[in-house]
Amino acid sequence: MAKSLTRIHLQVFLILLLSFTAIGYASYLAVRDMQQSSYYERASQAAEGAASRINELLTQQRQALEKTAHQPAVATVLQRGSSPERSRKEDEIKSQLTGTVSVHLLSRNNSGVLYPTETLDPVCLDYVRRMSTTSAPASPEFHAVGTPTEHYDLLIPVMDENRNLNGYLLAGFSRAPLQTILEQSLPPHAYMELQQPVAGGAVQPVLTAGEVSNASVATVASALGTGRWTLIYQPAETPPLILSGNRIYYFASILAAFIIISIVLFRLYRQTLQAVRHDIHSLIRMFRDLREGSVRVGYPTALREFSEIFDYLRDRGQKLVEEKEKLKDMGLMDHLSQLGNRRHFEARLKELFDASKANGPSSMLIIDLDHFKAVNDKHGHDAGDALIVGFANALRKVVRQTDVLVRLGGDEFCIIYSYAPLEKAATLVERLRKQLPREIPLTKGVMHPLRWSGGLSAMHDKDTKSDDVLWRADQALLQAKEAGRNATKICDPIAGLPAKKQIMAS
Repeated sequence: MAKSLTRIHLQVFLILLLSFTAIGYASYLAVRDMQQSSYYERASQAAEGAASRINELLTQQRQALEKTAHQPAVATVLQRGSSPERSRKEDEIKSQLTGTVSVHLLSRNNSGVLYPTETLDPVCLDYVRRMSTTSAPASPEFHAVGTPTEHYDLLIPVMDENRNLNGYLLAGFSRAPLQTILEQSLPPHAYMELQQPVAGGAVQPVLTAGEVSNASVATVASALGTGRWTLIYQPAETPPLILSGNRIYYFASILAAFIIISIVLFRLYRQTLQAVRHDIHSLIRMFRDLREGSVRVGYPTALREFSEIFDYLRDRGQKLVEEKEKLKDMGLMDHLSQLGNRRHFEARLKELFDASKANGPSSMLIIDLDHFKAVNDKHGHDAGDALIVGFANALRKVVRQTDVLVRLGGDEFCIIYSYAPLEKAATLVERLRKQLPREIPLTKGVMHPLRWSGGLSAMHDKDTKSDDVLWRADQALLQAKEAGRNATKICDPIAGLPAKKQIMAS
């Protein structure tokens, strides 16, 4: 019993629908279970929140220092101010900036040496020298960590009105606001640590909040925008494994469903492929039978959709075989080429001529094989017959089923393009030129280059008899031979000859 391709597609659709439903439900359970213990999400949110607040505080402090450094009075003090004036200005700036524990105005002489530096801690002085050698904005840095004077410094360049560097404004800030940010951002039983790199590639904890959890608990690091500090967050709970709890069963269900889908779809693919191949072989067998002149009663099909096509082709093929036998019985077929003969040609030409006024004109192409006599003289009449048969078979593959293909005699053939006006017929002749083979085998080991001349014309309303179009096509053929052969000349039923258009061999 033939299978239905539509039924196979419906089975595939239902299997996919059920499978995707199962996979979707298992995925929903897995995601829901992971959301109930979203360790990394909470850890990232806590670390990013604290880092954002620290960055915001540092940005505000830097902007306040830059605004102060741009004051003309600050540049004037650095250029010409005495030590008492410098000290008064430093105290004034310190009182204006929130959270500052120290302010230093450092001048820069022509040699690039900073002064005065006597009141600076050696570590702070080293920070100033390092930051003054780079063009990038200075990063904040903690100094005197673990001592009562612990603070972090921020260095801002001071320019005059000509944008020349006069010196630097160094401000030290208390750690208290940063400590407050860590403690306010810290969830219960968690731990935060602000780290600063030191010499040798190591890191130094500068601020901590909370209690250190078990060493096996994973941490989340968040780099601050300063480029120097890193915020470490360690939650209290251990992050759940991906394949822990019920999730291992959810993922196993998804994997099993995927494997089952793959197996079922592969089996359906194999069955469909085998059915299509089976029906293609049956179709090839049918065409082989048609060529041999016999059609079987039935051809087995595996797909129901192909059954209708096979029934139609079988019925049409049976009719063609019957018509072919009928033509033989009526003497309307050429014995050598198995094409219609001149008698068949004249009958069909008259039918198309009588119907031209109602259904439109038909066109006619007369064909002569070039140098056919030379083939007989050089290779014998068997070779000439092989050329006739080979050319007829080649024409039969290209010409439409609705057209009339006949052998008029000798090496002369004719194609009547049914209900095709001259312009359409010219297009069909061009296609004929391109699709016919370049060579035709004559005898064993002998290939003959295919060359032919053609004359094309069309019926016209003023034609009084069917032979009028035949006469014009013959005149066009004669002109093609006189012009050097291997081309098709066109005789317009209105303009006549000489034809302005010809179709050359490609």
